[in-house]
Amino acid sequence: MVGRPQKRTRETRDKILVAARDLFDAQGYEETSVDAVAERAGVAKATVFAHFNDKANLLIAVRIGSLDALAEAMRAQIDRGPSGDPAAFLAGLLHPWLALYRADPEFARLYLVQSTLKDAPWTRQFLDVCYRLEEAVVEAVALLQASGRLATGAEPVLLAQGVLAFFYHMIVGFSIGAIPQAEEQAALFDRLVSRWVSTALPPPQA
Repeated sequence: MVGRPQKRTRETRDKILVAARDLFDAQGYEETSVDAVAERAGVAKATVFAHFNDKANLLIAVRIGSLDALAEAMRAQIDRGPSGDPAAFLAGLLHPWLALYRADPEFARLYLVQSTLKDAPWTRQFLDVCYRLEEAVVEAVALLQASGRLATGAEPVLLAQGVLAFFYHMIVGFSIGAIPQAEEQAALFDRLVSRWVSTALPPPQA
């Protein structure tokens, strides 16, 4: 008996998530109203807000599983250690994230304006994933430096910020149509990261 209210709450939340995912995928975030989500889920509009605060948090809740999976895959790749060309290793860590944000432009826009999102449980989870991404890039740079494949003169945070700046630029470029093709985005990102990393390569051995 004690667990039934919690079970009903989870079931209601899951119904809302399924309805929102179906509608977002079918007609897009902007074209989907909270009223439509509530109607499809068979709940009151107030119930949607009680679980997800606002529509932005609802979109985050729908997509957070994909982000967590990417963060875990990135973590595993770093744990295996850097391999190959340093620039290719760093760019490769972020290619799956670029693909995800290309596939979901509305979610990409939320990523770019994350500092303006209202505080809520789903927002906090989203910001935590964003923080984990940035920390992972810093760690990857530090590993490359420790292995002698990048010079140690620059702080890992500084080099990582350069890579992340290119990452943000790629998302913006795709969102506004300046870099409309996936292949073009990936190639430009690789070139920018390679050029940036070339400034931190260790000097050739005598």
